[in-house]
Amino acid sequence: MAKCNDEDGKEDKPCELYPAVAMYGPNNVFDLKKGEVKLWCRCGLSKKQPWCDGSHVGTGIKPMKWTVDKQQRLYQLCACKYTKSPPYCDATHTNLPCDVIERQEICSNKGKHELKDFTKKLCTGCGWVPDF
Repeated sequence: MAKCNDEDGKEDKPCELYPAVAMYGPNNVFDLKKGEVKLWCRCGLSKKQPWCDGSHVGTGIKPMKWTVDKQQRLYQLCACKYTKSPPYCDATHTNLPCDVIERQEICSNKGKHELKDFTKKLCTGCGWVPDF
């Protein structure tokens, strides 16, 4: 379940919005500079993972503003969007596939997922994405 954070990275509260899984594993990001400010994608829809490209608009999920806190060569940032320590990967992705499938099976919007008039880019009730 996503945390509904504001764009400054301050947690509002846990909410019932589930992001899409961009990838089951970390994004390896190299050579970020201490003090750099990035918008980490929380919705899973961005084509510029792990960074936000604005694809979240209309989903209710907002990116997390992250200031790089230390200089290092490699960062492993979460790509599944379910980490408990954003934006860092905490290996939640290892057990996530079964949870995602189960959530999609019991989703209250499941009957609408395959309809041609399903206009959402993300079902935030379960994390299902049309044509993903």
